[in-house]
Amino acid sequence: MKNPLRLAWRFLVFALPVLSGAGEVRWIWSGAQTPDSLRIKVKFGTSKAAPLTYAPAGAAGVVPAQVAPTNAVAAGDGWIADYHLRGLKSATSYHYSVGGAAGRVSTLPPRGPASFTLALSSCSGTGSAHEVFRAIAAHAPLFFLHMGDLHYEDIAVNDAAVFHAAIDRALTSPTQGILFRSTAVNYMWDDHDFGPNNSNRASPSREASRRVYREVVPHHPLVIGENGPVYHAFSVGRVRFILTDLRSERSPLTVPNGPARSMLGPAQKAWLKAELLAARNTHALTVWVNSVPWIGADTGSEYEDRWTGFVTERAELSAFLEEHGVRNLCVLSGDAHMLAIDDGANNLYGPSGRPLFPVFQAAALDRKGSVKGGPYSHGTFPGPGQFGLMRVVDEGGQDVRVEWSGHNHKGEELVRHSFTVTVPSTDRT
Repeated sequence: MKNPLRLAWRFLVFALPVLSGAGEVRWIWSGAQTPDSLRIKVKFGTSKAAPLTYAPAGAAGVVPAQVAPTNAVAAGDGWIADYHLRGLKSATSYHYSVGGAAGRVSTLPPRGPASFTLALSSCSGTGSAHEVFRAIAAHAPLFFLHMGDLHYEDIAVNDAAVFHAAIDRALTSPTQGILFRSTAVNYMWDDHDFGPNNSNRASPSREASRRVYREVVPHHPLVIGENGPVYHAFSVGRVRFILTDLRSERSPLTVPNGPARSMLGPAQKAWLKAELLAARNTHALTVWVNSVPWIGADTGSEYEDRWTGFVTERAELSAFLEEHGVRNLCVLSGDAHMLAIDDGANNLYGPSGRPLFPVFQAAALDRKGSVKGGPYSHGTFPGPGQFGLMRVVDEGGQDVRVEWSGHNHKGEELVRHSFTVTVPSTDRT
């Protein structure tokens, strides 16, 4: 028997109004969820940003609250308004409306033990209208983790307007709009949406890309507030999510493979290590959102654009994890146009040669299939129309269960894996 709540949700998702008929609103997406706050960003065709109204879903008789944008910035051929909703109820779904358009988004569960589901994927052509976005929305995840290549414009000019136009094409897609108006997003770029193909810190568009990310994305607080890389972290229940920027600080591949060649850059690497150490003691699970494949043999090629081209730094991080006993880590990655899971059996880059952590590759939203890295213990499934689901089952005990599954837009499950982590003694409830 089909779940009536899921059917009701599907009806809501598909009944949301299309933005093309919603006055001056071009697009909407939301993010930066906490137990009591949210951010919603809206693109208007003019500088006159309308107030946004919101109320808990299903709260009959409640007068909707109203909020004005904290700021509105010129963006290409329009303006982007940034709405901060505060004083909200935890684990609550909110309906909102602005400028004749509507959406829905949920706050995070209260701090402490919590079970939840998120969706993850990457790699869609500019303005893609693939049905995979509807399929993701129908699962009603707490949020969608977009791990890069929101568009494929490969922008090589330092022009913010060009970036705005590319992002506008993505967010005004009717099927992407369905997802982003019903589900919060946490987004980290990769090469095609940061700069040119295989881009790094030498990208000619680096400054504009960093600026536009701050203007467009409803992101959590960034470690570098202004004019820097966009790495950041946030927590959901007893899970810590760490999103690294592996493009805007990355060494060019002309730097010889060795200690000087870095994906992260020195400041971000120090921050990542500090986050891993802190979460080891305070969180049941740490999720490193690492946008490119981790697993793979050193081919010796100077053109490797993933961790196989940065093997010295990979070995350094692996040794750090072993030295400090970081055992509550898993990694989520995109870039490769495939679903793939490794349970740690092929992740053997530390000094001991023992398995380090499980890895989940999730893609491609609409791009032609490709396989990168490996081998992967659970195989590879290249192709378009694909995404992952991650279910965290935390009922407050000593063990937290993680369930990974890879799906396509046709409703088929292609790969599955689960594992359990033990909560640090300092955080047990």
